Amino acid sequence: MGSIVMMHQPNYLPWIGLFSKISMADCFVVMDNFQYTRDGVIHRNKIRTNTGSGYLTIPINKDFRTALIKEVELPLDQKWRETHWQMIYRNYLKTDFFLQYENFFKNLYQKDFVYLWQINMEIILYLLKCFDINVEIIAASDLALDPNLKHTDMIIAVLKKLGAQTYLSGPSGRKYIEIKKLQENGFNLEFSAFSHPVYKQRYPGFVPNMAAIDLLFNMGPESNQIIRSSGSIDNFCFTQQPDRLSK
Repeated sequence: MGSIVMMHQPNYLPWIGLFSKISMADCFVVMDNFQYTRDGVIHRNKIRTNTGSGYLTIPINKDFRTALIKEVELPLDQKWRETHWQMIYRNYLKTDFFLQYENFFKNLYQKDFVYLWQINMEIILYLLKCFDINVEIIAASDLALDPNLKHTDMIIAVLKKLGAQTYLSGPSGRKYIEIKKLQENGFNLEFSAFSHPVYKQRYPGFVPNMAAIDLLFNMGPESNQIIRSSGSIDNFCFTQQPDRLSK
């Protein structure tokens, strides 16, 4: 397999930054064995609206607040599906490329997914194809990892399982990654950086940090180059560095 591995939760309608990071890796490990959090974006994300932006939120049952992501079920009441589709349709119908991608999303909200990760991964895989980003994709739950591993130990376990050489972290990894452990186990470390691009949106002004469909519907085939030009890699050097980085 490829030598550069990145890891991330399977979020709902992810933002551009996730795809920028994936484009710089050889393998994307989907961390479906992480705990689900209600205050994150695993079940929600923002789209551009005429008033600025608005969240599309899947109303996940509170019973799953301590569950693993792979265990979280979608609501039995499916009204949210039509609501999300109509929000997307109304706000993006007049974008330059909406009609080119409309059928996928219209059909998406008619499918009978049982688990949250299923609809999230359906979206992620489709967007990777649209953005022409080709990487190996592996679910962490398929790697038979020790569930008690945390942070750096989990990273090392994944790299060993996959026979990889380098871990590609996001900027927040500087707060928790134990540098010495990675070095002692013979792995390289890189940090991704993301500079949010400004592109044409449906409504006046530009609002950043939208779901990546905002870029897709507005820019179509140009999205690939926009994503790739927005990211860069900091090749970390272990020499004379502290065991744990501060931001």
